[in-house]
Amino acid sequence: MALGLALPATAADFSAWIPAGWKMVASAEGDLNGDGAADAVIVLQQQDAAKIVANDSLGAPKIDTNPRQIKVLLRQGAGYRLVAENRYWLPSAGDAESPCLADPLLDEGGVEIARGLLKVKLGYWLSCGSWSVSRDTYTFRWQQNRLRLIGWDGVEFMRNSGDMTERSVNYLTGRQKTVTGGNMFEDVPAAKIKTRWQTLPKQPARYLDGPSLPSPQDWE
Repeated sequence: MALGLALPATAADFSAWIPAGWKMVASAEGDLNGDGAADAVIVLQQQDAAKIVANDSLGAPKIDTNPRQIKVLLRQGAGYRLVAENRYWLPSAGDAESPCLADPLLDEGGVEIARGLLKVKLGYWLSCGSWSVSRDTYTFRWQQNRLRLIGWDGVEFMRNSGDMTERSVNYLTGRQKTVTGGNMFEDVPAAKIKTRWQTLPKQPARYLDGPSLPSPQDWE
């Protein structure tokens, strides 16, 4: 299960949810449940030297494969209450099989809470081996005491040509919008832009604290 079996009680600050041997690498605050108080999302990363591996190929000389966790805390009185976590979904800073990959979260993405929604942004950019770049934004909404995945927005483009494809999925309606013909680096006449809508196969509701979250490609 992605959600821990033993959740700590309400605490005054984030440190209550940072285990020994871990550190907080990203955070954001904002109202998620509509009560006017600032809730929080934190991202933790394990600090295990054995998981920082040497790389004798292209890319960084050392690759940090330490796992990450994401936790969501609702403000409760003078402290916070842990309401959701996922220990497996977020990618690590580095990937031993793709040593040229930039950190998908800290270099190319991030976390934010805005307008009552949690957004997790991940970007995939390689300094060698591929011209392809992709950026994904996952949107979660607090409903029925859980954080439900309600949307995904993605863009893929080629660094050499600028050719770009944009996709947006509404997980509540099961509709996907795909826009092709654009270019990341220059304006393209509207007549060359193609937009396609499609209804996707019915999918179960997915939650941040669920056992798995789908790859956007699972919807195609």
